[in-house]
Amino acid sequence: MSSGMLNSGITGLAAAQYRLSIASNNISNVDTEGYSRQRVETVSTVGTAFKTTLQGNGTAISAIERIFNEYNFEEVLFNSSQYEYSNTSLINSSRIDSLLADADTGITVTFASMLDGINGIVEEPTLISARNVLISQAETLGNRFNSLYEEVAIQQLGGINDQIETSVAQINMITEELAVLNSKIQVETATSPNGFLPNDLLDKRDLLLKDLSEIVQVNVVDVGDGTVNVSIGTGVTLVTNDTSIPLSTVPNEYDPQLIEIGISVNTGVANKSIITNNLVGGSLTGLIDTRDNVVIPTINELGKLSIAMADVFNRQQSLGRDLNGDAGENIFLDINDGQDVLERTLNSSKNTNVSTFEIYIRNTEQLSSEEFEMEYDGTNLDVFDQDGNLVQQFDATDIAAMSAGQQLIVGDTGIAMAIDTNNLTAGDSFKVRPTYFGANNIEGILTDPDKVAVADNPLAITDANNTNNVSFNLYEITGNSTTVPGPLPDDSISIEIDATGTSYQVFDSAGALISGPLDITDDQIIDDPVTGFRFELEGTLAGGEIFTITHADNPGIDETKAFGPGDNTNILAMLSLQSERVMDGGTNSFSESYAELITIIGVETSSRQISTDSFSTLLSSSEQRLAGVSGVNLDEEAASLIEYQQSYAASARIITVAREIFDTLLAAAG
Repeated sequence: MSSGMLNSGITGLAAAQYRLSIASNNISNVDTEGYSRQRVETVSTVGTAFKTTLQGNGTAISAIERIFNEYNFEEVLFNSSQYEYSNTSLINSSRIDSLLADADTGITVTFASMLDGINGIVEEPTLISARNVLISQAETLGNRFNSLYEEVAIQQLGGINDQIETSVAQINMITEELAVLNSKIQVETATSPNGFLPNDLLDKRDLLLKDLSEIVQVNVVDVGDGTVNVSIGTGVTLVTNDTSIPLSTVPNEYDPQLIEIGISVNTGVANKSIITNNLVGGSLTGLIDTRDNVVIPTINELGKLSIAMADVFNRQQSLGRDLNGDAGENIFLDINDGQDVLERTLNSSKNTNVSTFEIYIRNTEQLSSEEFEMEYDGTNLDVFDQDGNLVQQFDATDIAAMSAGQQLIVGDTGIAMAIDTNNLTAGDSFKVRPTYFGANNIEGILTDPDKVAVADNPLAITDANNTNNVSFNLYEITGNSTTVPGPLPDDSISIEIDATGTSYQVFDSAGALISGPLDITDDQIIDDPVTGFRFELEGTLAGGEIFTITHADNPGIDETKAFGPGDNTNILAMLSLQSERVMDGGTNSFSESYAELITIIGVETSSRQISTDSFSTLLSSSEQRLAGVSGVNLDEEAASLIEYQQSYAASARIITVAREIFDTLLAAAG
């Protein structure tokens, strides 16, 4: 019996010593991030046969258990990913929101100042200083757009690119460590003499998984041998057994300034599979989402607004007369300036050869901030919108015409295109971004106050044979073409529609052909290359209509209207542009369009704030639940120390009693 007591005392003493050691370790790691408290598990050892029963023979340590709840941990991983996604999106979209809404960085105040400059001329048409104010404010407006482009397209987008690069480097570092830990855990588990799990390594692994979940949402699969396989997003595997598969950053197919995420199982392969759209959750996805759904749309919206402003004010300026009696010159740089039309198209990096296109803004009222994709199949060049819908198909004849310099309309998009360099090969694709560089390219170029077209440039427009009452709207008088007045004999021209209503010719008053025949496109702006007139025909042409344009210098026009230096007719029309709905299909004025952009970004930011707050609460709750299971409670551990100390003392006493009994038996036997 004393032998059984001795074994019980010795094993009890060892168990108490283990428990004291583990409790001490728990207490010392109370502030260690990722530490899960541990507990000694014991089992009763097989007893010694005594008569017809088994006599107890003490205890044995079965495990050093890591107190951990897998479900709670997965909940923390998910909420961590969602919080970081929302918070990263919030931080970056808030910057855009502040830029646009702030009086010192946005457009609202600067545009209002330009309108004040126009109003000053309305009140004092002949005052040179008032004209100089307008010129200065137009330049300031252009500079403000330039600054916004710099901040959003260069600084903000560049900052996001840097963060994406950093995030990918962090992911690779974490997955490499996870693969190493997998190997260590597998070895330690297999070689442990008692089959104990390497709890400290498991803590380190789970802490790395938590760090990884903050960057991108992770999926963890326990293999069963102590190791885990790790995938991200919608199933992209990054860690399997002791192998990690690195991610890389690669240039976007069309725009090398945009970074995509690539992966390749064979690290020696240059071509990576793009997985950007496979990512879910985490700060990395938040960066990409903000870039694609906030930053780039903002750049395009600002471009659309700046292009429309430049175009509309330039056109109104062209319809007036300056102090020299000439038609007004552009206030802003022409929206279809030579280099601008070329940079609106991007070649795919997969194209065999580079083809260059000229993208012309034809109608800013129809213009949207949308980007388009073009695909060439060897015969047709198809233009698709962002949703993949076919907008326009150009056949071989159209392609030949565009290659010869003819501009062809692209649906109802407000743009036309020609081909500058035709190296088209079947399979080629292109990205068309009509407005992306608009805010960067706008520039106030008028410097001479005498050339502000304040007065009216009166033109009489009459029609004949206009059975369907088609409206003839003069859109613009271009400054680099022959205009009225000009070299025409009596400053009068006639635009005659053919019998089918599909083409027109231009004649002078003597009946001599000036230009044409040229095609008419329904509800589009028509450019006449000789007269310099841009006009629009609204309605259904019956055929045979004649529209005559006569300048006021012609004796046939009543010149009692004052269009001299004191006339402010055209500048009044320019001032009225502030409320004209000349954007977004005729639904918004300039201010309304900009306010709509601010509202969209503001709503987006507000939504992300709500989401961030929500997931912050969920993350905190899930972390508390996990800590309630795995965290160290000092009060509990202190109580356990007393309990284990008493157990240790009791076990020691058992050993003493067993020895005393044994000594008594020896003495009696002697």
